[in-house]
Amino acid sequence: MKDNDLRLQDISEFTLIERLTEVLGPVGMGAGQGVIRGIGDDTAVLQNTPGTRLLASCDMMIEGRHFDLAYFSPRELGWKALAVNLSDIAAMGGRPRWAMVSLGLKPELKVTFVEEIYAGIAELASHFGVIIVGGDTCSSPERLVIDICILGEAYRSEVSYRSGASEGDLILVTGKLGSAAAGLALLRAGSKAEIGGTEELRLAHLKPMPRIREASLLIRSGLVGAMNDISDGLASELHEIAQASGCGARIWAERLPISQEAASLARRLGAEPQDWALYGGEDYELLLTIPGGKGSPLQARKLNRTLVKATGTTLSFIGRIIPDSGVVEIVQPNGEIEPLLPGGYDHFK
Repeated sequence: MKDNDLRLQDISEFTLIERLTEVLGPVGMGAGQGVIRGIGDDTAVLQNTPGTRLLASCDMMIEGRHFDLAYFSPRELGWKALAVNLSDIAAMGGRPRWAMVSLGLKPELKVTFVEEIYAGIAELASHFGVIIVGGDTCSSPERLVIDICILGEAYRSEVSYRSGASEGDLILVTGKLGSAAAGLALLRAGSKAEIGGTEELRLAHLKPMPRIREASLLIRSGLVGAMNDISDGLASELHEIAQASGCGARIWAERLPISQEAASLARRLGAEPQDWALYGGEDYELLLTIPGGKGSPLQARKLNRTLVKATGTTLSFIGRIIPDSGVVEIVQPNGEIEPLLPGGYDHFK
């Protein structure tokens, strides 16, 4: 049987693990990078940097619920599975160090398909110096499942929380909002939605770039109060910060950074780009607050210039923290103030 025709049911689990470890190459070994023992023993043995807090998170992706193989190549799927985990580390102001990958695999899948998933994971892991130190594989008869546990670290004084917002703070976001939702809408619409300049939208959904470098620069500024990543939609994440901080929030619709490509696609599909920005989710941008004193707008502009120069990512001022606990609202372009409902992605709806 040709190697390209091999399916999981044709080989043993141990053979699969050996092949996947070969795909990882140096990324799977991690010598001298805090890995005392990685893949190949009952557990990984790791050494974090002295003076740091250990950060841990995990995200599961299930076929048919979180991704559609009609849109994703296996390499893109591997990339995104790790990216959503890295984004959690960025939200806490941390540095990602190690990851464990567990796969629920349909027996009829080709071995090369699974290797390509790992190639996507390895590509992004290499970009941020993340070492794959273990995981698990098992049979999943009906759906492909990818579950990644990410471990990172941050110095004790640099860990950011959702609870750090204060009355008067400015509310800022990195990058563009609604692009991932626009990309998904584009993929679902197919050729009838084809317009120029939409590759950026496809990639926003298929291969998001976690804001690790941006988070590090923002934390080092000493200005960040609260921070969250936008995985379930801006509205949902803003409510989380307001609730955790015991305050309220007000944003301005006209300040939402929506790309021209997303706005053009929304017009073509009869959709509302503001809804994509508020409720679409999966942008994996950073939502944060900084002190709102007299010179705060100038500080925000300086932070934006620093971020653009170092990473190419913009930083936009979209609102302020208000004293009314639990009140989250949006000011529409006509001046009307409306309640901003949490909305966003919910795994159980």
